[in-house]
Amino acid sequence: MKSFIRTALLVFPCLFGLAASGYAQYVPKEYRIKIDRVDVSKAPDIQIRATFLDKEAYPIPPTKLAYMNVYSDDDLVSAEPKVSTLKDSDVPLDLALVLPISDRYTEKELKEMQSGIENILKQMRDNDRVAGYFADGRGINTVPLGKADAVAEQLKAATPKGQPSFLYSSLEKAIDELVAAADQRHDARRAIILVTDTFDSYIFRKDDVQKEMTDIFHQARANDISIYVVMYKPFIRQLVPMFEGLSRKTGGTYRSTDHASKIFENINFAWGEVYGELFIDFTHPKLHVDELVKYRLETKHAPTGLEAESEFYKELKIEKLKFNWKLFWIITGSIIAVLIIALIVFLLVRRHRKKLEEEEAARAEQEIQEKIERGEVCPKCRRTMMPDWKECLVCAREAAEEITKQKAENRAKAIEEAKKKGQNAENRICPKCNRTMMPQWKECLFCKAGIGSDSAPKKGVAPLPEKKKKEETGERICPVCKRPMKPHWTTCLYCEADAANRPATAAPEKKQPEAAAPAARICPDCGRPMKAHWDICLYCEANKARG
Repeated sequence: MKSFIRTALLVFPCLFGLAASGYAQYVPKEYRIKIDRVDVSKAPDIQIRATFLDKEAYPIPPTKLAYMNVYSDDDLVSAEPKVSTLKDSDVPLDLALVLPISDRYTEKELKEMQSGIENILKQMRDNDRVAGYFADGRGINTVPLGKADAVAEQLKAATPKGQPSFLYSSLEKAIDELVAAADQRHDARRAIILVTDTFDSYIFRKDDVQKEMTDIFHQARANDISIYVVMYKPFIRQLVPMFEGLSRKTGGTYRSTDHASKIFENINFAWGEVYGELFIDFTHPKLHVDELVKYRLETKHAPTGLEAESEFYKELKIEKLKFNWKLFWIITGSIIAVLIIALIVFLLVRRHRKKLEEEEAARAEQEIQEKIERGEVCPKCRRTMMPDWKECLVCAREAAEEITKQKAENRAKAIEEAKKKGQNAENRICPKCNRTMMPQWKECLFCKAGIGSDSAPKKGVAPLPEKKKKEETGERICPVCKRPMKPHWTTCLYCEADAANRPATAAPEKKQPEAAAPAARICPDCGRPMKAHWDICLYCEANKARG
């Protein structure tokens, strides 16, 4: 007892001077709503983690919020953000519990501490992990991060074995464990719940205490670890500002009581603040890369009407903007919907238009069939016919052109074959009618056969009957084939018999021409009747054949 009093007399003055001089900077200004963290990695989708506390520093759930406004500088960014809690999200939790189990506490006080921790372990989710550090007076009973069952078993097995406390050593081990676990689950929420009375029997000098607290503070802030302190009957009250600053500056909360009955309650309120931390999700429009932003919250407690607003969080820089897939799919879906509607309208219009075209084609075909029946249209080429036509002269002309073309190809082929045989057939082609002549012919008998005179006939025009020579005295007959021959033939063109020295047959009696209508003109090549006003035969185009 005397040694304890001596130690206290040495520690009190040192810690009092420490608190009064150098550690007041860690004690923040009090406020009801505080921003713990702002995540801008998925900008323009922003997430703010905050804690809303009532007048007694108890956490308030989202169901009791009347409204939540988010400000960037003085501009209202969102009036209806999505507000949820850590419990309702899929964010995992890594929690460390630091609890003294020494004989400095009564059995009732230890039971309250253990009951509070057991209540926390019962509420943890499957993806949550917890570690335990229980100082029993002789050492630290450590349970690494894992399932809550292992921590609960160690908590039940821990019994007080002495008075010494290992406060700072336990905090350092807890922070090291959470820092190592951050490499495995970087997105996990990391927190420490510390139950203490500020007593550590091995560290009480001013410089040592300041160094330990400063190292713990900076290491926790650097690794995003929140420390929640439950203070019970502080042994050295001058250290209270240090623990209060440590908790609030790391994003946690400081709670203090002098009654054992409040230990369980404060531990569970600290757990409620961790598990019920507000997740405020919203979209900040018109953000740009490299833009600097600061956010502030404004809210109201619905049951009591208590309004509160946070201070501005530290200034953050927007490194990059996430691609807005939601807007992309909305625009893409809208375009696809418009295209589908346009396609449906097009198919309906085309079907209707095709039906009208089919009806129009059917009417046109019916009209043509009617004209064909009346003889106004050729049934073959569907061209209009003149009223005096007995047949379509357009089709006849095309047929004549095809025949002439075929004849020209045959003559060219015959000349080519004769050249291959070493024969010259160029002189055997009539230069007027392009017909092949017999070797013994001195002149083309075809040209003279069509006209009946020595002069070249007009191409494609048959002479009128009255223009024939009236000096014809009789008809010559081939003595071999008995076919009629022209008077000027020296050789029968049918059988090639020599008729130069054959006697002519007796001339028939001349018939007197009748006064009937003039005889029709006949094409000398195809033998078809020709109109009186035709200059050429429209059936075979004889002028072209002889040109």
